[in-house]
Amino acid sequence: MTMVLKVPGANPEEIAKGLRAAQAVLDAAGVTDVQGAWGLHELESFDDSLGRSAKPRPGAVGAAFALAQARKAALAACCEGWGQLPRPGQWTLDVLV
Repeated sequence: MTMVLKVPGANPEEIAKGLRAAQAVLDAAGVTDVQGAWGLHELESFDDSLGRSAKPRPGAVGAAFALAQARKAALAACCEGWGQLPRPGQWTLDVLV
């Protein structure tokens, strides 16, 4: 699918660098961007009322973690040399499914 990185003040080259870094993290984890997005969705929507024996699908946690690491890598690569990173809520790395 498509990942979209939005960082205020970043130029197209910096955005591309961030996206490459995110993809490298996902590739190293053996996870696609879509698997990461679905894993994150599954964890965020998991209902504790299902009982103690209910667990997220195998792989969901790992895929969500890989996407979280990809987001961190994207921001670090995009904003390399900026001195100060944008605060949470000021930037996004989204997966368009």
